[in-house]
This record gives sequence, structure tokens and C-alpha cells, in this order.
Amino acid sequence: MLVIFLVIVNLIGHNGNASDGEITLKEAIILGLDRAIKWNDNAYLASVTSVDEDMGGTRGETGKRFKWTLSFESSSTDQQLFVFISKGEISGTYEGKGAVYGEIKLDDIKFDSPDLVKIAKEKYDLQKGVDWATGYNFTLDSGNGKPTVTVLGNDKDSLFTRITFDAKNGDIVGATHKVPIGGGVIKARLGSDESVTSKKGMAIMGVIAENKYLVVWGDKKPTQFSTTKQPFIEWSHNNGESWTELQVNNYVTRAWFNKNDQLYVATEKELWAGITSKIKGAKILSLDQPIEKVDYSINNHIAVISKEKVFYTTNQGKSWEQAIVPKPFYVVQISDNGDLVGLTEESKILQKENDGWNEITMPNSYEEPLDMKVINNSLFITTKSGIWIRNLQEGNWRQIKVDEVIVQFIKKGEKLFGYTHRGEAIYSINTKDERKPEKVFDAVDFVVSDVDSMGDMLWIATIPNYSWEEMTIPQRR
Repeated sequence: MLVIFLVIVNLIGHNGNASDGEITLKEAIILGLDRAIKWNDNAYLASVTSVDEDMGGTRGETGKRFKWTLSFESSSTDQQLFVFISKGEISGTYEGKGAVYGEIKLDDIKFDSPDLVKIAKEKYDLQKGVDWATGYNFTLDSGNGKPTVTVLGNDKDSLFTRITFDAKNGDIVGATHKVPIGGGVIKARLGSDESVTSKKGMAIMGVIAENKYLVVWGDKKPTQFSTTKQPFIEWSHNNGESWTELQVNNYVTRAWFNKNDQLYVATEKELWAGITSKIKGAKILSLDQPIEKVDYSINNHIAVISKEKVFYTTNQGKSWEQAIVPKPFYVVQISDNGDLVGLTEESKILQKENDGWNEITMPNSYEEPLDMKVINNSLFITTKSGIWIRNLQEGNWRQIKVDEVIVQFIKKGEKLFGYTHRGEAIYSINTKDERKPEKVFDAVDFVVSDVDSMGDMLWIATIPNYSWEEMTIPQRR
């Protein structure tokens, strides 16, 4: 509701008569009603919502916001009028159709937003929203014929929270917050339905299961809108029985081991090599712009995308070259021979040749790549008809049939996994021959972010889903 109709661009009617600055919910209504009556003599208020913005001010701390959106209805037309307010003035209007709420009378709103945000803070220790719906936000609509005002913010655990009041008497009629469900590291034996979850409730963004090491990274205290609150990366030498935190100053976006068991880590703008629990490691790349994509080959050639450029190294990061990306890349890959391959956002496959990029055409014109990975010197492409494999040097194609459409790949060294639609199943894909992919995990009830395997053990990184949960409503005042 906080973002409804904010994408409307051609706003008209630029005048108003309220004072400049932040205003309360009732002040916004009075301002909007004046305009609505000019639109239709029978206009009545239907809903109000504050609008998230970054204009400074108190951001709802005092019950006031800079921006509001109001909707008005009339019994004489099926059209609605949407009035947009910014800094105490009407910044635009729009006539159209939206959800029908019914009439809200101004006289029925006895409690204004400053009164209600104060109660919400007193009763629930409601705090400002940080990552989304920043500050305190407010909505007004009519539920079961009664006007209700909802105050939105975060609870003490930074969970998105809404407290709903009867606008007539100020009683709390509803209180809910979005709680995390699931999340953690799942350990499952291949061929078995049994699994064990550790680090429950955490957002595990990645996992490595390599030789004697197990590494996971993510956020210890995620919220629905952020997984960088308490970032961490840890490793285990005993199959997850105990964990040791590694020294990384920023949240980790990718990690892997080279053949010498040296740990490489990508953060927002940097790449580090040789990180341990006692050693911070060596910085091998630092960029001005965020690193968007990272890939590494079996022999640890590395490629990253940042701000429409590919930075790549074939000597473990001792020196770097760069190339301009001709079109925005969805994926970048680097082979053992140092070949660069990209999948564009337009589903075109491009391979770097000398100073330019050449398109690799699919064997069938109707095929459209869904995802792409390079392992050793072979290109793997998943489409709706199956998985296609091409040797980058020889150029010949072969196909692997699949029982379900693989929409996304996960590459772990020479191992390749695939997600189905909505991540409902995980398949292991043999990269040596043309056997059909094997389903290794039913992920219907999980939000999977990464997967790896060690021997006959599967390690699955998951993040929480979020669901509204009722909170206790205090006795009436």
C-alpha cells in the first residue's frame, strides 16, 4: 500500500494551500478534500497512505510525513481521484480506478497520526523502519465499516511491524509482525529423505564443501528487507560440528577455494585471497564500483563484472586486464584457457575474441538460454528443452535431456547443480557424460540460495521466508 500509484509519472494540478513541510494524516486529508470537492461535489475520502521518501525531516517520528497519497470516491461515478501531496502542497492528481474502500468521514477520525505513533511506541516499543518503509509510516482505510489507522515500523528485533488502531477511540485492534520462517544450513545425505538443519533462522547466502573444509556465509540476524545486518563467514574442519569465524570486514558475496586450499572471498568491492581465522589475507582487487558478478575457473582464472566492465586475471590476481561489456551481462564466465563468455540480459551468448565479442548461436533458432556456466573449457546452457553443452574450442554441441526445466545453474568447481522453477527441486548434473540430471533434494518448503556436496553429503544454504504473525494486544485503555 505504501507504494501504490507512485509510478504514475504525468501528474497534473500543481497547487495547494497547506503550509510547507511535514504534515499529519488529518492535515493531509483536509488538504486533499478541498481538491476532491472540486473534482466531484459528492466526493468522499476512501483511503490515505504516507509515502516512503528520503527528504529528511522526522520521517514519521512526530506523526508527520512529507508525502501522502489519498484516494477519493463518489457515488455518482465509478472513477476515483488520487491526490498526491508533497511538503504540504498538492503535487498532482490522477483520475482512474483502484481498490474500492467505501466512505470515511473526517469526523470519525478522532485520533491523528501523532497520537497513534506515540501509543505504538509506548505499547510495542515500535521503532523506525530502516531498509524499507523508512521511519514510521501510516495508512487509513475502512475495515468492516470502521475507519482504522495503521502505524508501520520495526519491532525491537527489527522485524517489519504494523499496529492498527480504531480511529474513533484510539484502541488497538490489531498488531502483527513479519517473522522469519526457515533459514539455515541443511545437511542431507544423498539418497535419503532425512536432513538436519543448523544455524536456524540465519540467512545463509552461500556454502562451500571442499576437501576437508566447510564454509558458509550470510547474515546472522536477517530481516525481510536486508541480509547484511550481521554479516559473517565461518568455516568448519569437522563437517559442521563446530565453526570458526573468519576475518572479513564486509559482507561476503562469494567465496571459493583454489587447488591449494587457499580461500578466496569477494566482498562488495574487493577480492581477497588466503583468508583464515588468523590471517586477513591479501587484497588482490579493489574497485570503485560494486562487484556485480564473479566467476572462477578450475585453475583459478577469475573474472568479475563491475560497472559495464569485465576485470579478469589468469595469474591468481597478480595482474588484471579489463574489457568493456558491449551489453549488460546477466552472467560472466571464464574458462581454464582464459576464455571469457557472457550471457546478456537479452539472452545472447557472447565470447570475447581479441578486442571484440562474437555471438555464439544456439544449435536451434527457437532455443533461448535461461542460464549458462563454463566448467573447464565446456559451455553449459540450460533451455526449456534441456541442457546444451559446447566445447569452446571445437564448437560442437551435444544435448542432455532433463525431466524438469532447469532454470538456474549453481557451479562449484567441477560440480554443477540446477534449480527448477521457483527452486522447488535441486538436480545434480554430470559434467563428464550425457546422463540425465539426478534429483538430489526436494526444496519445495525452502528458499534455497546455494548448494554444494562432499562425498555422499549434500549441503544446502537457505534463507528465511517471512510470514505475518499476530502479536499480543494489550488491554483497552
